[in-house]
This record gives sequence, structure tokens and C-alpha cells, in this order.
Amino acid sequence: MSRSNVSARKAGLQAAALASEVGDSILPAQSTDPEGPVFSIEVITPAEATNMLQHKRSNAGINPVAINNYAEAMQGGRWILNGMPIIFARTGVLLDGVQRLRACVKANVPFMTVVARNIRDDVLHTIDQQRRRSFAGVLEARGVQHAHTLQSAVVKLIRYDDGTMMRGAGTASWARMDRVLRANPDLELAVKMSLESEAVVLSEAVRTPLLFMGYRVDKAATRQFLDAIANPERHEPQEPGARVRDLIDITRGDPATRLKPAVLLAICIKALNATITGERKRSYGWIDIAMNPTKGEEYPKLVGYQGLRDPGQADDAGSTARALREAVQRMAHNEQVYPLAVETVTPALAEEYLTHNSRNRKILAAHVDAIARDIRAGNWMMNAQPICFSRTGRLLNGQHRLSAVLQARESIEVPVMRGLPDEAYATYDLHAKKGPQLGTAFEQFGDRALIAAAAVLLWKHELKPAGIRNVKPTPAEVMRIIEQHPRLLEMRTFGRKMVEFGRGSVMAYAAYCIERDNQALGRIFLERFETGADLPRGHLILDLRKRMQILRRDRVSQDEQLREFLQAWERFKERPDLDRLQRSA
Repeated sequence: MSRSNVSARKAGLQAAALASEVGDSILPAQSTDPEGPVFSIEVITPAEATNMLQHKRSNAGINPVAINNYAEAMQGGRWILNGMPIIFARTGVLLDGVQRLRACVKANVPFMTVVARNIRDDVLHTIDQQRRRSFAGVLEARGVQHAHTLQSAVVKLIRYDDGTMMRGAGTASWARMDRVLRANPDLELAVKMSLESEAVVLSEAVRTPLLFMGYRVDKAATRQFLDAIANPERHEPQEPGARVRDLIDITRGDPATRLKPAVLLAICIKALNATITGERKRSYGWIDIAMNPTKGEEYPKLVGYQGLRDPGQADDAGSTARALREAVQRMAHNEQVYPLAVETVTPALAEEYLTHNSRNRKILAAHVDAIARDIRAGNWMMNAQPICFSRTGRLLNGQHRLSAVLQARESIEVPVMRGLPDEAYATYDLHAKKGPQLGTAFEQFGDRALIAAAAVLLWKHELKPAGIRNVKPTPAEVMRIIEQHPRLLEMRTFGRKMVEFGRGSVMAYAAYCIERDNQALGRIFLERFETGADLPRGHLILDLRKRMQILRRDRVSQDEQLREFLQAWERFKERPDLDRLQRSA
């Protein structure tokens, strides 16, 4: 077993806790192999984060959602050391960690993290290829029932409190949702009661937040309102719940008239207010003032509802820094150790590690297949992202890689970190999976996304293993395709120029296919398609140009665009005037 052992020892922790500068390294970097990876556990200050960001890749993207999530956790003192490192290449380039470092600068507080240095530059395309995790998945891992329904209700209630129900504000940060759930334990009860309610004609997306708010204000009136929706025949015709039921019955049959959940919730709030006050109206409705300034209204408020209890972000930068130092001191006092080593994980060891995979998210077979293909093809690269275990022995992160080792029946080298808090599970994979990265070898080329997409098309139509569906090539496979098909890389220029007629990736791959089929004639076909010049009316290339523009406008799939283009090429080859066209070229 090859190891580069790194442990956060008591002496190092005490030194960090007592240091006047928060940014002192908690753990001196150690490595027995000067060519191998070097790990350390450090507290990164905003100033240090700014300096590290000076070494980021020129095309490193910004993910505002991830940055906001991380920054909120840091500001609130809820940042957890989870083993996922800030990664620097041997050349000093920052390969991974841009979002966390930007969050540190935004929050203006330090954070504790693993830092990996001396990592090979060409592992970039293997970093962050996991599925994005959902907050509902975190709740399920905690044993919370009806996690998806609960998350949906929390998001709506937060947006209601923020006044952004109709503003397309998206979801709330994980840190805020977690804070709200802890401060409002009756949310779980409201979800349970909503799912057991007879008022199923009222969408659950409306029923759950309404029930939660209503029970905070007037339980009896809320029960009366929901009963009138479920059983209107038991109530007077002018009962608000019964009038809402009539509205639902009238509008739900036609998609054009069916009320959106946010609009229906607004109407229900107005009707529940009437139930509470005893007011009776013939009908209830609501029009968004943003859509109709003349007749519209602001989003209605439930009278007496005080909003979610939210402890907020009371910590400022100074208090958070002090809390961090205190946390380090406690770790030193408890002699907490975080062993991290690069291990050779055999299939037998992977099987043993997976026995500790309790209450984790579902394993995605396609993701395992992709990693296993890389392992079997010799494309696996150790990229410093570790397999993580909690201090109780639970597997927190890495189940797909371990499953792939079992499937491939081959060993891999991977960092393994132990002793982490169980709460770290909720901190992995907060941002979406990255698209294929072409790595430093292709940094000089533009249109990286177009090139990668064209390579994916080639893999799908020429290299994809038989019998599998809905699978994409791994980043390593994309890299291999680009290396083995340099002309595909050159075809990006044609693809970019022809975006009026189809997706750039489709046009580039189609042109590559045509050239491989018949280089001389293919060039004639592509040149005539590109210009459309000197062709008689009704020529199949002119017809193809029109047809491709229609398909592009209608946003048909890549496969349909590719099929149309290549079918026209086949017809072009069969025309009787090929010799004349070739001689005139």
C-alpha cells in the first residue's frame, strides 16, 4: 500500500489555536515521496484566499449558487471540515476550489480545509464528475421521512417570507434550509398532516405550506377550510373552502386554465383569511401586480402569520474567527486526529469499505459504469479528492468510486480520509457536475465546450458499448477521443460558422464524418453547403440549408439534426453529376 500519511496532531492543533494569525497552517504538509501528493489541513483567511485565486485557471467558471451556499455556511460558523481539498497542480495552478475560495472572500471569514499540492496538472478533467446532491438526499440520510415534500415546503415558505413567490428566485441555500428546519420543528408535522389530509384535490405543493401557516394562526379555521375543499357538500355554498373547490374543479381540466401552485396558494391565503374572519364572498381570485399593474395585487399575507423562525446570521467575521479558533482548541484538547493517506484500494478492500455505506444516497449505475470503464481502460487518475469516512466509521463520500472498483475488478490509488464529523455528509457535491474539461493541453484552443460536445457525439455514435442507454463518455474518454481525432478538433471552425443551421457540435462532427467518408467529395459538399453559391434552384444542398434552418429554429434534437445532414450527404453522393462537380472543384 502506497501512503502519504498526513494527520492533524495535537501539537499542530494547539499551535494553530494559539497562533495570533488565524491563517497559520494547522498541519505541516508531509510526504515521503517528493514526486507524490502533499496534503495539509489549513485555516484559509480571506487574504490567503484572494492570493490563491490569483493562480486559478484562466477559464475557471463562477458558480454563484455554490458561492452563496458556502459563504452563508462560513458566515454562520457552520463550515465543516469534510476532507474535500483545495487542489494545486505541480505547476502551482489552482485546479479545484475556486468556489470555496471566492466564498471565503465574500463571507470575509476564514475557513478550515484540506489543501492538496503537487498534484498532476492533467487530472483536471477528472475533478467534480459526481452527481449533484439534493438537500432532500441529506434529509433522507438523516432518517427524515417525506424528505422531498419537506424540502419543497421549506423552499416555498422561505420564498413567501422573502416576498419572492412570483420572482423566479430559485431555491434557498442548504445552510438556510437547515437552519429553518432546526428552528421550526413543526414543519415535519405539517408535512405528515398534509399527506394524510383528505383535501387531495388541492395540490400538495399548495396544501403543505398553507397548512403549516394556517396552524400557526388558527388550527380550527384551517381544518374547516381544508374540510370544505375536501367535502364541499358538508358546508354552505358560500363557505370559502367550498368556493375554492369550485374554482379548482373549473380550472383543472384544461392546461390552459389550470392554476399554477403559486397563484393557487395566493387565492387560498385570501380564502383562509375569510374563513378566519367569517367573511363570505362569491369568489376568490388573485392577479400578480407585476403582470397587470392596473388590476393586480401584491402577494397576499395570511393575517396573524409571523413567518418562519430563523435565527439568522448573527455571527460577524470576528466572532466567527474566534469560534473557529475555539473549535481548533477543542480539537486539540480532545486529541482529535484526521488521518489521510493515499491507498491502493483493491476490489476486496472496496467491498469492505462499502459495508460502511449506511444511509447514503442511491448509487447511480451509469456513473459507476463510467468510472469502471476508465479504470479498465487505464484512464483512472488520482486527483486528490478522497474517499471520506466519519469518526463513527460511516462512509460519507466515495460510494461510486468504490462500486466501480468492484465492477472493474481492478485496483486504484485514491486518498482516504477518516475521523470526519457525520454532519459533513451534507456538505458534499453542493454544486452541479462539471461538463467535460479539456485540461491544460487544450487551453490554447477556443470553443472548448463545442469540441467536447462533438467528441461526445462521436463516442455516442461510434464507440459507446452495446447494450447501454442514457450514458455519456467519461472526461477521460472525451480527452482520448480528442487526442486520437485531431481533425475533429480542427472542424470546430466549420461548426462555429454553421451555427445558423445546427448545433456547432453537430455540424463539426457531421463534417468530420463526411470528410472521413470521402475527403475530396466531402470538401466539395461542405464548401457548397457553407456558401450556397452558384447552385441551381432546387439543388439538394440549397434544400438542405433551408431544412436545417427550420430544424434549428424548432430546436430539434442533435440526433435529428445529424441524421438530416448525413442523409443529404448520402443523396449527394448518388447524384449522376459527381464527375462534373469533382472536375470543377
